[in-house]
Amino acid sequence: MSEIDNSSQKKKEVPFVELFKRAAQIIWQNRFLLWFGVLIALGSPGSFNYSGNENGLAEKSGTAKNFLESHWQLVLAIAIVFFVIGIILFLISLAGKAGLIKSVSVIIQNKKTSFGEGWKKGKRYLKKLFGLSILVFLVLFALVLVLAIPIIYLIVTQSYISAILVGLFAIAIFIPLLFIILVTKTLAEFYIVLSDLRIWGAVEAGYNLLLKNILNNIIFSLLLAVVSLFAGFCFLLVIGISLLVLIPSGILFHTLGSFAFAAFLVAAIPLFLALMLFVSSVFLTYKTTAWTLFFQEIASAKAEEAEKVAEEEPGKEIAAAPASPNASLDGPASPPTSVNRNRGESLGGPEKA
Repeated sequence: MSEIDNSSQKKKEVPFVELFKRAAQIIWQNRFLLWFGVLIALGSPGSFNYSGNENGLAEKSGTAKNFLESHWQLVLAIAIVFFVIGIILFLISLAGKAGLIKSVSVIIQNKKTSFGEGWKKGKRYLKKLFGLSILVFLVLFALVLVLAIPIIYLIVTQSYISAILVGLFAIAIFIPLLFIILVTKTLAEFYIVLSDLRIWGAVEAGYNLLLKNILNNIIFSLLLAVVSLFAGFCFLLVIGISLLVLIPSGILFHTLGSFAFAAFLVAAIPLFLALMLFVSSVFLTYKTTAWTLFFQEIASAKAEEAEKVAEEEPGKEIAAAPASPNASLDGPASPPTSVNRNRGESLGGPEKA
């Protein structure tokens, strides 16, 4: 036991550069993983901004208001349909993310897997991942509400300077708390998928893992932010090139007649959306794969900590890092170390299905 305690005191050194290289290598050698990225992208819609003439916008707003008042039943029905579709796509994205995590976990053990097998395994954790998302949403909503109430009160009482100062203080509180909540959620997802823990047990394990590797998590998040910026630039570049091709083509087809222009739109719009979906799926696949490798690197192999979580999860095996510090990055990977509470000892064995 003393040997375990002594080894646990050593800081975990994460080879970040090799980790990001390994993530790209895994995707290139297992391109079926991109299908999981497509599923994740379906539940991660982007936002589009519109700017135009204010007078025209006011006129359109008045027209829209009249339409809503006259056809509110139709608008409500359409809103409900879009809401249901959004929920379905979100659930599909959660199952896709779980399938991707499972597949990458199998791949780094030098085992064979496929999209169908990963999807089948990923669906098992859909209920827990959805519950985790709801929990995080409620926590964030409560946090924003608590921080916003004093600011709103000061604005109503016309204490604008105080409102600005309190707002800056609220932002200073919100940013680190947001980081903690989101990273804890991400790590909890891995404990749910790789260890089949219940929601609260996964949150507790994820939070403890974050605290014990706070510096590594900050560095990894910053590096991932840089990768995200680069991916965003590539995304905008692809959109720009596409528009440079599609807009002149659209003008040309418009001169040929309404039927030709309609046919062009029928072909161009799905093609453009498919292109955006593909670019998004590549990034999301890479991001989740990198997170999986990072989790395997920082997940502590401390038996006493795993047993503490297992106290509330009898019979569960807690996922931990590979036996070798760089097993997931350098050469063949050994199976993840897991801790069985009933036997009270570290077991080297295949990942729990």
